[in-house]
Amino acid sequence: MNKKYFPQILAVVLGVCSFSVMAISPGNKLLTAKLNADLVAPLPLQKNQQATYLTLGDNNQIHWRAASGESLAQLDQAAELLDWRYPVTVQTQGKSIPGLIAATVFLPEQQPGLVALNPATGELSELLRVPTPAFKIENICLSRAAGDNLSLYLLDERGTAEHWLVIDANGKPDAKLLRRVPIAPNSKACAVDDAQDLLFIAEEGVGIWAQGASEESSPGRIAVDMQQPFGKLPGSVESLAVMPQGLVAAIAEEKQLAVYSVQQGKFTQQQQIDLPQTDEPEVVKAAYVAEQKSLALIVNDEKTGNHLLQLPWNPTAQQPPAHPIVTVTADVQTESMLRFGDAADDPAIWVNKKRPQKSLVLGTNKQQGLFVYDLQGREVQQFNTGKLNNVDVRYGVRLGKKVVDLAVATNRDDNSLSIYTIDPRSGKLAFSGSVATDMKEIYGFCMYQAPASAAQPEGALYAIPNDKSGEFQQIQLSAAVSAADKNAVQWQGQVKRRFSVESQPEGCVADDKNQRLFVGEEDVALWTIAAEPDSGTRLEKVLGAGEILVADIEGVGVYQGKNQSFLVISSQGNNSFVILDAAAPYALRGIVRIALDATKNIDGVSETDGLEVSSIDFGAAFPEGMLVVQDGHKVMPEAPQNFKYVSWEKIRRALNLPTE
Repeated sequence: MNKKYFPQILAVVLGVCSFSVMAISPGNKLLTAKLNADLVAPLPLQKNQQATYLTLGDNNQIHWRAASGESLAQLDQAAELLDWRYPVTVQTQGKSIPGLIAATVFLPEQQPGLVALNPATGELSELLRVPTPAFKIENICLSRAAGDNLSLYLLDERGTAEHWLVIDANGKPDAKLLRRVPIAPNSKACAVDDAQDLLFIAEEGVGIWAQGASEESSPGRIAVDMQQPFGKLPGSVESLAVMPQGLVAAIAEEKQLAVYSVQQGKFTQQQQIDLPQTDEPEVVKAAYVAEQKSLALIVNDEKTGNHLLQLPWNPTAQQPPAHPIVTVTADVQTESMLRFGDAADDPAIWVNKKRPQKSLVLGTNKQQGLFVYDLQGREVQQFNTGKLNNVDVRYGVRLGKKVVDLAVATNRDDNSLSIYTIDPRSGKLAFSGSVATDMKEIYGFCMYQAPASAAQPEGALYAIPNDKSGEFQQIQLSAAVSAADKNAVQWQGQVKRRFSVESQPEGCVADDKNQRLFVGEEDVALWTIAAEPDSGTRLEKVLGAGEILVADIEGVGVYQGKNQSFLVISSQGNNSFVILDAAAPYALRGIVRIALDATKNIDGVSETDGLEVSSIDFGAAFPEGMLVVQDGHKVMPEAPQNFKYVSWEKIRRALNLPTE
């Protein structure tokens, strides 16, 4: 490496509201020869008040070095590629040790893994190895999603990436394959913005893409910038580096850096910086030093060495969210559906009133029928009765001389209601018949059981399906039992009320105790209306779609406490669940997200359609009841959709809700 000073003064002024980048001071130069290495990564980590670096060189060995070039720690293992996170707390030998974690690829095995640096002791050690993939690793990048799990992306230039959990939220190193992710083909580099949950991918000869970084992200990508004439990039991007509210791309053949602002999913190229003293700047690494409000960029060029650029960098301080989201983890997950695709949809909870620990969860499969699970998530019954969408349960329904419980579901095959009897003692379900409707596209559903009366001691029973058009029907169910065959039941339905929302609905729940219905209009709001069929058709808004309740508004349930009840609503647009008081003025109690639990091998929850919640004591795992939700995207391992059970006690503690 030569020791020439980098002569150019790079004046970069970014006129955006999120941050400002002022002129770079004129002393930018090549790093001293003592830091000569194939790859140099600046760290936000000091030693004796001096900057430090990770380097790959000296037979491809990893060093932690001071700015003077002194080796502070060395790992006697050949490697290539580097990405890091700091600080990360790791559990080793029963102790929690905060330090720096670097991902690399060990040679000659081409095996990805982690290296740990303990700044207090100066120890640099191998921490973990990830199984070697079947493809040549083009590049690697680390990701730290909400919940503090650390994961690693391995790029295959053929258009996929493996996404591995490497350190769980408890600090335990553990390699578990989360998912395989479709990415752009011929991908050269990647970088993850943890704060904005974005994975950036550089596609050779095309441009830069962004997609969700967390394991619960849906497939799909959006363009950050394309090569000319479709965008502003003058050439192919070889390397990417993330900085707070920004992104830097190295464009090798053009000897340039492209600088972008990154704000809430919007990407703006602010400047292209010429690097005339380089030959082909192929790697850019960055570290932000918050105390100095500056950014250290190192551009690596195989012929001219490593160039250090110091940038003043002052991102806007992020205001804490007005409504923070807390995380909990699921306790149980059901067996997966039989095939991939949009299948699992809506759950219901049947309570065994004599033995609550023997209660059941009913879940619809809108490609197949109804599935029944125990409280351990094991499938105990299955009904191939059509494309069922939503299901609900009610108790104590008289059929002749018998009293049974009922499950009813909307059947999209023929726009009917499919009815199942449930033995109150054993929990055994049996298909009992159907009720036709005049709906064109039957969809969501709930049931309402009116208070007991002299005429109907068990209370009138109503099925309340909705149509994609926005129409709701309140249908009173009744049954005639054959005198000759007591198992032959003829179900009938009589429409007692019709009301509508203006666009597509789905979620629906009845609060029998307080005689109210809550219905969701997916892109608009959660509404309420009195439950009795003679109560009119006027809807009142509970909460509109927006920052708190992010469309689609999907499943909704009522946690019926002894002293206070709560609404739980699926906020599908940001993979969360909104908790409100179930009585006017419907005060917000908090927002919950269900995160991955590596210890139990249960992934997080995303794209939830339906949910149900109960306050019953189901035993040791669910002493205060449970929330059951559909998981639209199952990972670790990737599998068809399923349902997750969450202890209400966890939710209550996370949101500091009042106890009973």
